Amino acid sequence: MQNYDVIIIGAGPSGIFCAYELINENKDLKILMVEKGRPIEKRMCPKRTTKQCIGCQPCAITTGFAGAGAFSDGKLSLSPDVGGNLPDILGYDKAMELIKESDDIYLKFGADTNVYGVDKEAEIREIRRRAINANLKLIECPIRHLGTEEGYKIYTRLQEHLLAVGVEMVFNTMVKDIIIEDKKAIGVVTSKGDTYYAEEIVSAIGREGSDWFSQICKDHGIETKVGTVDIGVRVEVRDEVMEFLNKNLYEAKLVYYTPTFDDKVRTFCTNPSALQYPDRVW
Repeated sequence: MQNYDVIIIGAGPSGIFCAYELINENKDLKILMVEKGRPIEKRMCPKRTTKQCIGCQPCAITTGFAGAGAFSDGKLSLSPDVGGNLPDILGYDKAMELIKESDDIYLKFGADTNVYGVDKEAEIREIRRRAINANLKLIECPIRHLGTEEGYKIYTRLQEHLLAVGVEMVFNTMVKDIIIEDKKAIGVVTSKGDTYYAEEIVSAIGREGSDWFSQICKDHGIETKVGTVDIGVRVEVRDEVMEFLNKNLYEAKLVYYTPTFDDKVRTFCTNPSALQYPDRVW
């Protein structure tokens, strides 16, 4: 029997920051991270040589240390006005405090100090004016751009740091079940047949593991609730069309409400001059 203080299922950003904060608070904690993908240095996608997706399980792009963020464009939205419902849960000021704390950790591990959307008042005023004329609302949100290559390096340093301070990591291992006794999670069973126990179990599985977690809840009779679903489309335009927005904001957050049913439509992610992964790579 292997016992820990905390077991974290998943080594994406939420799992990484959970381990980082816990070990900072108490360096004597015995922490185990269980991740179905590979360590970051072994995350290699065959498509780079085969030129087509061969359907690896698990996928090296979306799983492994740092999750899908390891190879993403790497943008940090530094405002509670965009993203999830954290301000509703914790309050606006507390959410802002936590965003600042997270941003400081990224800076500590090598993030670019430049922040878009805070120092070009005249240009942003012009963008806001044009948005109003088009019945759009500009959400002002500072953006720190990590970049695909630098983001990978930052997460590599984070992995090295966590290992150096004693956080244990098990890779290429799927959690098959969560052990629950007297309505409390006390351990996990892996696909390799290993069983680990801990005082606290943290599920940090991200979007990649949402179906798995839903099934775990169903198996154990845990009630779940369906969250809001956003339906997205990818729109590609010439660089010149978005140049003024991208140069001054990097990622413009624009909201439009349809006149008939007041449906909310928003821009979500902008990748200036980016190379898009073809369908099914993700």
